[in-house]
Amino acid sequence: MNELIKKHWITALGILFLFSSFAYFLKMAFDNGWFPPEIRILAGFAMGTTLLFFGYHFYHKKNLYLSQILSGTGMSAIYATFSYVAFADGIHWPYNITFISILALTVSTTYVSYYYNLRGLMFISMMGGLLSPIFMKAQANNDLLLFAYVFILNVGALYMSISKKWPELRAMSFVLTVAIYTSYYICFDPDFWMRPFFYAATLFVSYMVGSIYASYREKDCFSGWNLYLSLINAMLFIFWSIYILDSFSISFTVPLMVVGFTFLLVAAVIFYLTEKRIFPSALYVGFSLILFAMSASNIKPFGFQGLEYVIATLLWLLITVATYTVAIYTKTKSLVKVSYGAWFLLIAYWVSNAWDVQWVELFGIKYLPFLNAGALTWMLLAAFGFYISKKEQAKDKSLSVILAIISNVIVGGLFAVQINNLWLAYDIASLSKAIVLSCTYIVYALFIFLWGSYTKEIAYRIMGSIVIIATSVKVFFWDLSGEANISKMLFLMLIGVLTLGIAYINNQWFNKQSRNIAVNSEDADSDVIE
Repeated sequence: MNELIKKHWITALGILFLFSSFAYFLKMAFDNGWFPPEIRILAGFAMGTTLLFFGYHFYHKKNLYLSQILSGTGMSAIYATFSYVAFADGIHWPYNITFISILALTVSTTYVSYYYNLRGLMFISMMGGLLSPIFMKAQANNDLLLFAYVFILNVGALYMSISKKWPELRAMSFVLTVAIYTSYYICFDPDFWMRPFFYAATLFVSYMVGSIYASYREKDCFSGWNLYLSLINAMLFIFWSIYILDSFSISFTVPLMVVGFTFLLVAAVIFYLTEKRIFPSALYVGFSLILFAMSASNIKPFGFQGLEYVIATLLWLLITVATYTVAIYTKTKSLVKVSYGAWFLLIAYWVSNAWDVQWVELFGIKYLPFLNAGALTWMLLAAFGFYISKKEQAKDKSLSVILAIISNVIVGGLFAVQINNLWLAYDIASLSKAIVLSCTYIVYALFIFLWGSYTKEIAYRIMGSIVIIATSVKVFFWDLSGEANISKMLFLMLIGVLTLGIAYINNQWFNKQSRNIAVNSEDADSDVIE
């Protein structure tokens, strides 16, 4: 690529000046009304076709250099004419005809350049096509057509750049697209933020995917110019998002999260494609963590009370999980402990703010237990605690038990809060909240025994037993007070069945331990005899 630039940069600059003078002349003619619109369009197409004809002539003369210059300039003239047709005030071609014409022209150029390996033709054509909207200024009501025009040319440039390994084409199209976006973001004054944000996001995703795939095809270990282009692309998206969203007083947390999640996805893809190489993946993970941290620290209140606490907690949990993952793959024990400490602090933060989260209606239902933002946050915190507890079991049993107990306490509190909120939301009079809570805690004890049987840790048997005893005291001394009724009988039956289930798990666990002790004792006796 460096040799190509050294050899042809002056030629490219000369063509750029010639095309600019041609486009500027057309713009002056159009603005001053020197010719009728039909003559202007005819002149543009005629000039482009003439240059294509001469380019074809010199191609048969085996003069590829001059052929590509003439043909590329001819295609640029046709793109400029289409830009005039698409964006001029006095001409109102239907959008679908303009869109199909631009698509057909780009597909034709791409096909000919690919089939005949005409690198110069593709470069000059795409350069002229992307420069045309800068000269032929579009109006604000043409923003969707402008986006479609630029997107089609970028897809063609990315495809050829990657398939033929012409990196200069990708760099040129990115720079000129950024110039187009910049000029129109400054000139346009949109009424709503979604469309300009969508345009910026599309550019970001297109070049991020293109850069990653190009790195894979070019085997540069994801650490060359494509890495640089992807990072510049991300920074521009963040900048444009802040510029756009600030105009509407909207938090820029969303674009930071978009880029952060994209970087995490890219890190996973790179890790898989490079057969678990650490450097490029860790770099993207590091950038994503920085962006998540920035997002969490800049969250503004949402329409629903307390939702910002949910998003902040989930973002920091994602940072914690990512930190733990990096620590495991890099075998950094101190970083593992940091992730544990972050988890503890995050639980404290969530406990202090969780009660301020407003219920959000889903599908017209006022409150859904366990399917609400607060409950999902608790469950994710507990899930991470159970996971790291299981991982620590073989290394540090005491720490594993502490992590699991904290996670179990979270689950127990979650059950109690969800049942209590259910009664607050619907004021259920036909069922006793106290008995339902007791049933819930028996189910909770069942989960504790199951986890203990899975991890083979005696501390969970003790904890589950405490829950059963405390719940039994509650049932017999509080829940059954008052008049007898059918619902109390049915709940007692249910509690009995669940308790028998716990007893069965406990007996299986105890018998298995006894067999293991007996086997170990026999092995020890045989060793003594020998």
